[in-house]
Amino acid sequence: MSQEVFDFGATAYLTGTSAFVEMGKPSAELVATPSPVARPIPVANKPKMVPWGDTNKFPMELIDKVGANPMVASNLLFNIQMTYGSGIMPVRRSVVNGKLVLEPVYDNAEINEFFENNDINGYYLEQCTDLNFLYNAFAELVFSYEGKIAELNSLEATFSRFSEIDAVNKKILYHYYSAKWGESPKEADIIITPLLDSKNPIRDLKIRRGIIPDNQGKTLRNPSGDRFVIPITFPTPGKFYYQKPYWLSIITSGWYDFAQQIVEFKKALMANQMTIKYHVQLSDNYWDVLYKAEGIVDIDKKKARRVKELEDINKFLTDTKNTGRSIISYIKYKEGKSEAMMTVTAIDNKFAGGEYLDDLEEVSNVISYGMNVHPSLIGSAPGKNTTINGTEARELFIIKQAMMKPFRDRLLLPLYVVKAINNWPVDIFFTIPDIELTTLDQGTGSKKTIS
Repeated sequence: MSQEVFDFGATAYLTGTSAFVEMGKPSAELVATPSPVARPIPVANKPKMVPWGDTNKFPMELIDKVGANPMVASNLLFNIQMTYGSGIMPVRRSVVNGKLVLEPVYDNAEINEFFENNDINGYYLEQCTDLNFLYNAFAELVFSYEGKIAELNSLEATFSRFSEIDAVNKKILYHYYSAKWGESPKEADIIITPLLDSKNPIRDLKIRRGIIPDNQGKTLRNPSGDRFVIPITFPTPGKFYYQKPYWLSIITSGWYDFAQQIVEFKKALMANQMTIKYHVQLSDNYWDVLYKAEGIVDIDKKKARRVKELEDINKFLTDTKNTGRSIISYIKYKEGKSEAMMTVTAIDNKFAGGEYLDDLEEVSNVISYGMNVHPSLIGSAPGKNTTINGTEARELFIIKQAMMKPFRDRLLLPLYVVKAINNWPVDIFFTIPDIELTTLDQGTGSKKTIS
């Protein structure tokens, strides 16, 4: 039986005896430590992990697919950047002349320190990536010994899994984290953390921390657990565990495969096509006339002269210095008809390098359409007549930013959980400032707009 001890400072858990130990106020040296040691919370009779895909490797397989297609990768990057905007900004709300006004907050030392200690913009960029990529993201909350949330971490969705729904609570209770999914990870390779209710994370955490009573009016006197995970999803119909991103339709519909086939065709064409530019025809007595004119009788000398003649013809046809020059050959007459000793015919190459260009433009537009990206904003369409003017681009950019609001709202949720638990001022909110493209007469290319 394992005898491991999980020491959380003010509390501890002894696995050998399944005992919970409460030690009162921690010592000064423990108080100085900003957060508890990163330890998985032990779970007796832990529920099964729900695999993500048939082989539990769906996120990794999707990463490979995205990396193999520049259009898909570029569209995803564009959506991630649009979600990110100008990063997270704390603001205060007020109403002036009937309009909502947001004023940036710079004077709250506690919030400033929390943002600085947790590299909030770095955290937010990771969350933007996961939510756009997989429609699932996971934020970890870590409590300090003072009972406040000290850390906000982004747990990569690729390595995250849900536990099966609890039969009693009808909820998912745990988050499983490992970099070895699909490789039969050992128990030591998996970190298990309590999962907050995705629909009511603030209320759920307050109950678990003994801040408010539960539905039966009971308040926890000795709350345990210093780490919790908030599941963040962009909901899709019929999916309870792992969401199915809408943009995956470009793969399930076959357009992704079509795009890859075009690339493979063009690669094979370049590697295997025999490009013939000229057809040189020599009369049946060309060599006899040449040998006789130069007095060549020896067989070996005839072979050498034949090779040299062919090399001279090839050099003449390929040397750029001979462009526009003429080639002279003798003509013989047979039964009153002329017959050239040499005829050079230029061949029209049917593969001029633009094969499947129209198909490539079509598939690029369909992929961009499926990923909710206007092709003209990122230049994904390879065909003609795809450019737009600056006004159209600016309006499309503004529309796209407005469309990212549902993603941004979901990703800001963990900060409101921190605000509620850490008792930050009630008049402070969080927003993502938009980047507003300006016209040339305003003297700048862009400016931030808080909305």
